Amino acid sequence: MQNTESVIVGIIHPTKYKAEWLDNMTEKFSQAVQLGLNAAQELSTSSRKKIHEASYREMRKLGLPSDYARMGINAAVSLSRSFFRLRKKQENAKFPRVKKSQGIGLGIHSYRIIQNNDHFILRISTGKRGNYIWLPLSVPEKFKDRMEMIKGDAKLFQKKSKWYTMLPVKTISTERSGEKTFIGIDLGIVRIATLCTPDMIRIFGGKEIRHKREHFADIRRRYQKHNRLDKVKESRGHEQRWMRDINHKISKEIIEIAAQYANPVLCFERLDGIRYRTRGSKRFNRMVSSWAFRQLLDMTKYKAARLGIEILLVDPRNTSKRCSSCGHISRSNRPSQANFRCVKCGFRLNADVNAAKNIAAVGLYASEQEPPDMARSKNRTDSRKNRPDEVKNSASVELDPDLVSSL
Repeated sequence: MQNTESVIVGIIHPTKYKAEWLDNMTEKFSQAVQLGLNAAQELSTSSRKKIHEASYREMRKLGLPSDYARMGINAAVSLSRSFFRLRKKQENAKFPRVKKSQGIGLGIHSYRIIQNNDHFILRISTGKRGNYIWLPLSVPEKFKDRMEMIKGDAKLFQKKSKWYTMLPVKTISTERSGEKTFIGIDLGIVRIATLCTPDMIRIFGGKEIRHKREHFADIRRRYQKHNRLDKVKESRGHEQRWMRDINHKISKEIIEIAAQYANPVLCFERLDGIRYRTRGSKRFNRMVSSWAFRQLLDMTKYKAARLGIEILLVDPRNTSKRCSSCGHISRSNRPSQANFRCVKCGFRLNADVNAAKNIAAVGLYASEQEPPDMARSKNRTDSRKNRPDEVKNSASVELDPDLVSSL
């Protein structure tokens, strides 16, 4: 199975001529993306074909080569689709506009990685035959073995005064076989992640992280009070980099635990709309809004893909209310955030561990159901009617207590 991940490498300080070309191309590319967004807004569409027909010629008039114009259309399509998805949840969502640099999209035919002994160079086409920009790369040792697997559309971008390139790496994951082991992972605020396997429980606490995030928020409030917006922006970047490093370490440990099993399946709750489902105090809402749930899941996904470990997203309904011993569902089962006590059988357990066990059980149950496209020749309407009631509505599913307790 082929997987795609991205590596970001720095560009060694470009010459004055190269820097001017990069700045000029960055401005043209941002203008091209805005042309695509204007077409998407005017036509009220995110169709790639329609946006291309409405904006491609205008992009070329900016002096943008064809492959760069294609990448501009791709960026406009991606932004417009994100808007239309967001509008389903927020009626007052505003259509995106290009307010800052979009970087430079590099199509697969507009660049090439040249290797000279232990050195790597990014060769970029200027759109004129035989005319290229040569940019030496500063490639870390850990990425050098992947530079031969670069294939696909890339991107150039500037951060502060330095230039970087984001390159796609195509890898082939290891094929796994044998009996599957379902591992449930519950994500949260108090505990970042609670992992439950048949043999062990691993809890990634979040107390120190919450305190530090509150410290960052307090610093920003003080800066805002004194109108130091430059300091606010600088501190926000510090917090994001710090949180990203933590998520990298957690996702790495999750994968190391899963790799101990012959054919593991990591089960997560679907995160769609988590910020709208979990509402509380102002302080709690701020923590949820700034928490990097999706980032941790994405990091775990690409690390799992390298080793051929399957990721399964399950329905989150009732995973925190269901007893992992008897299967009884009740809001009263959770008297406090940390504790779970079943009102029917009296079973007691840490609430996050109980949820992780339920997530693994839901993953096992879902994997045993026949996918709807298994028999395409059948009438889909009839097959839907003939399915058991518990499959039609996953909210009413009563999991087998023996199934849950065995995980």
